[in-house]
Amino acid sequence: MAALQKIRSHGVLLVTIIAIALFLFVMGDLVRGGEGLFNSSKQQVGEVLGENLSIQDYNDMVNDLQNYYEIMGQPANGEEAQNRVKDEAWQQFVQTQLIADECEKLGLRVTDQEVANVIQTGQSQYLQVAVFQGQNGYDFGSVQNFLSEYKKLKESGNQVPEQYEKVYKYYLFAQRQIRNELLMAKYQTLISAVTTANKVSAQMAFNDRVNTKDLQVANLPFNLVADDKVKVEESDLKAKYDELVGKKMLELPTETRDVKYISVVVEASDADKAASKKEIETACQKLSEVSAEDVGNVVRQYTSLVSYSNVLKSKDAFGTLIANALDSISSGVYPATYDAQNNCYYTYRVIATATQPDSVLFRQLAVGDPDEKKAQERADSVVTALNAGATFADVAKKYNQQSDSSWVTTAQYERATLDADNAKFISTIFSTGAGQTTQVKLSNGNIVILQILDTRKPVLKYNVAAIVKDGEYSNETRKDVYNKFSSFLAKNKTLADIEKNAAKEGYAVVPMQNISSSAHGIANITGSRDALKWAFDEADINDVSTLYECGNNGNNLLVVALTGVNKAGTVAYEKVKDDFIRPQVLNEKKAEYLLGQLKNAKTLADAQKIQGCTLDSVNGVSFAANQVGEPMISAISSKTKVGATSKAFKGNNGVYMLQVVKENKDATAKFDEKAEKQQAVGMLQNNVYRSILDVLYKKANVQDNRYKFF
Repeated sequence: MAALQKIRSHGVLLVTIIAIALFLFVMGDLVRGGEGLFNSSKQQVGEVLGENLSIQDYNDMVNDLQNYYEIMGQPANGEEAQNRVKDEAWQQFVQTQLIADECEKLGLRVTDQEVANVIQTGQSQYLQVAVFQGQNGYDFGSVQNFLSEYKKLKESGNQVPEQYEKVYKYYLFAQRQIRNELLMAKYQTLISAVTTANKVSAQMAFNDRVNTKDLQVANLPFNLVADDKVKVEESDLKAKYDELVGKKMLELPTETRDVKYISVVVEASDADKAASKKEIETACQKLSEVSAEDVGNVVRQYTSLVSYSNVLKSKDAFGTLIANALDSISSGVYPATYDAQNNCYYTYRVIATATQPDSVLFRQLAVGDPDEKKAQERADSVVTALNAGATFADVAKKYNQQSDSSWVTTAQYERATLDADNAKFISTIFSTGAGQTTQVKLSNGNIVILQILDTRKPVLKYNVAAIVKDGEYSNETRKDVYNKFSSFLAKNKTLADIEKNAAKEGYAVVPMQNISSSAHGIANITGSRDALKWAFDEADINDVSTLYECGNNGNNLLVVALTGVNKAGTVAYEKVKDDFIRPQVLNEKKAEYLLGQLKNAKTLADAQKIQGCTLDSVNGVSFAANQVGEPMISAISSKTKVGATSKAFKGNNGVYMLQVVKENKDATAKFDEKAEKQQAVGMLQNNVYRSILDVLYKKANVQDNRYKFF
């Protein structure tokens, strides 16, 4: 009872303690759960219509596209090419989400059978790859055989070869792309139903394209009028701003940053250049002295930017520098040379040239045995059987191998670095004639039986050992440049001090406005993503960053200061007043002044009385094409008769008068009403489709956070 009484007497306190304990327990779960949610949100690279894109899914999209370009013989090498692939993956995701959402509302869907039909017929760019090609182009049978073989390998429990996994992954990617293509095609078909062209508009479009005029044009550019000749009031600027705001021409779709930066590129000193010159001359000498079998060792010794494989390639595979040189010297050794435009030293030796097919259809059969003599006997017996009339399929089945044929193209191998076995294999394929069967003995003792079924498009190829070296700076040179710049920044810690003293030390402070987070860095400087991330996530106005080491191997030193944060939406008046609004208003005032000077002008001769006026002949002008860079000249000339002179009119860059000298009619052009309508509708559909996508994008609350990861 005493204990019970104690509990009662402290009831409020106990209840409070229990409540606090429960609160802490619940909060602990919320915090732990919140950490999971927070960490999850940190892994999102973007969002469209509330649909998040995780870093893993985005990486998969990028890898799929890189695999596609690699299979197409266009690997994304280098940061710039990789950034293009990353942007393409993001744009595909955004567009797919926008269209899929609209199609869902409209009840438009793509069935599995529709995807299967495309795969059967090959009517997609994603199926036009070498691995899916047969003797006469796309071969659905090859796809089926591959899928069957892949399934057997998976079910066998054995490890599936890497190349099989790569092709299967690509096949799944192609399926997804085809589904997206079909959905977009259905949506575009729906749009096409509301666009049309009539005979009148078709005839006008035809006339505007085939009928041209020769003109005499009097030109009075705006810069003829000094700025102080006209008066620009604050009210003029605000009126122009309001006009542009009303036209939605001052809208920022996403938040941006304004910065000022100093970029210092480390360049080779005179001593460095002398050392590089001596090195390439020595390399050239070695290339000329060694045997053809040893040129690869020399190329590797000098770590050339162009790798060597002992195969024949098209000249384009060696890069523009070597390809251009091969046009003039296609045999022997090219002398050691410095190319100032690309800042590199180069030399090369032509080992061989020959005309070979650009693509070959072949099939193969591998034969092996621990005893090399037995392996050779087995290979010889296979070749004998094939030459005697045995079918390749029957022989392959006997050895439990596939008999499928494959196309291989020059583009598929020429940019890769091949080992001795692969080089021998490729060389044999491309040097063997159609209808022939041959053998390739590999370094491990195995033998590959090759049967060449077809060859296409003979081209001239080169076996070239090239040594290309950047004009490199020494560590000592870089150290000197780095120390000097670091010392400058240590003495000038604020943006004001940096701007005040930069020029004295030979540095240029460069302003850059409206940098988007979708950029891959600052001012297209390689490897400057961290500086971009700092500007968006860490910096306050007028903050100065640390020194970033960017470029290739840190050859570009960079410091950035944040000068402005621009929120999405209408750009503030003060932001555009001087650099954007004032020049437009100034030109409008100058146009008024020049038009006033020409108000009584009736002829081009009258216009020429104004000092600075020039007279130009412009031929072949049509309403459909803007050949002169001034749309108003095309528009005014279309309404002016032969021999007549127009009134003075304002263009983008000045004030003009024109006289039509001659009208040209293309007598050979025939009006095709159906074709003209199709062309007009096609253009209209594209414009409508782009406009719809633009509207959908603005309403989709697109969040692009890729800069945080890439």
